Amino acid sequence: MEATARVVSVVGPRARVTCEERAACSACGSGGRCALRWFASSGRAWLEIPAQAGDRAPLQPGDTVVLSIGDGELLRAAALAYLPPLLGLLAGALAARGLAGAGEGAALGAALAGATAGWWLSRGLARRNPPRFSVSLAAGDPH
Repeated sequence: MEATARVVSVVGPRARVTCEERAACSACGSGGRCALRWFASSGRAWLEIPAQAGDRAPLQPGDTVVLSIGDGELLRAAALAYLPPLLGLLAGALAARGLAGAGEGAALGAALAGATAGWWLSRGLARRNPPRFSVSLAAGDPH
């Protein structure tokens, strides 16, 4: 999957970019919220990338770049974002149902607690191991 982005600012060794066109899921360009970006970046409307890769000149505000991510990496990131909360939800409900005398309310509460724990786990894992992608200058960018 590829998405075109524009460099908004450069702060030290990091550049902030925003999506300019719709990606495969249409969340970037439409102003929608991407769940993967939300997990990794606390809901910001931009993404931080390295300002310099290899021997090319550092990125400057206004540069157009192409962000590329492999299908396998995209699948890994989606699994990391969605599976822990789902598994926590199911495990919590099953654990509560297994307890003697636990009613529907206890099962619901345990399911919500499990989903919340899974969400926090997913968020922490995504921050420690964000999706890997490549950055290249867009064709026709004079920089």
